[in-house]
Amino acid sequence: MAGKSGALRGLVECCRRPGLVLGIDEAGRGPIVGPMVAAGVVADKESLEELRHVGVRDSKLLEPGQRRRLLEEILGKACYVVIVVHPPAVIDSVNLNRLEYETFSHIASRARLLCPGLREVYADAVGPPQRLAAVLAKAAPAARIVVESKADRRYTAVSAASIVAKVVRDEEIERLRRAYGLRGSGYPTDPETLQWLREAYQRSPDTPPPIIRVTWGTLRRLAPNWYHRKQAKTGTGKSGSRQASLLDYLPKTGDTQ
Repeated sequence: MAGKSGALRGLVECCRRPGLVLGIDEAGRGPIVGPMVAAGVVADKESLEELRHVGVRDSKLLEPGQRRRLLEEILGKACYVVIVVHPPAVIDSVNLNRLEYETFSHIASRARLLCPGLREVYADAVGPPQRLAAVLAKAAPAARIVVESKADRRYTAVSAASIVAKVVRDEEIERLRRAYGLRGSGYPTDPETLQWLREAYQRSPDTPPPIIRVTWGTLRRLAPNWYHRKQAKTGTGKSGSRQASLLDYLPKTGDTQ
């Protein structure tokens, strides 16, 4: 119990530091298999400079072993890390851009709530940068918002978030390999993944495994019985039906970390 109390005190003290920076990024937007993972990393500028010096940069420029090593560095220096994992069923039910906007907004809101010292938010662009910037400005109104294409290469905080998201996604893909025999990267351009999809479809032409994003157009050719056009779920409110959003899938209470 004493250890947990000390860790909590450390988190509170860290999150009260002035001038904190939040970086947000995702991994797994494009694959036809597996989840999409979004991550946010909050740290002070001194810690971010230390992370830059030990090699933190865009996760796509790193080998898997380097990413795992750097993840430990990030977790040791960050004040707060948020991870949100969306399974294929959620991705198939919600407009993907909207899902990302609301996920990034949720991460920024959590960071602002727990880290009153938050002063800057950096995120990799999803669609027009100004649209995501407006969403993040509402979630963290006191912070400077920067949304840019390739922000994971320009800003260490976003690089750190990209590493966290990528490692979590890679670990999930390894689990899917063991459970479902998945081969390849999971991307619809990967010949190994495409061959695995063909074989899985032959084994079960009527029921796709739950790890597949059934609204991806690749299935129209490879596995037509699995393919479904994306039709966002609807709910009812005061004004009648509405498109589903991230809030429909998050717990009513508690943390999604």
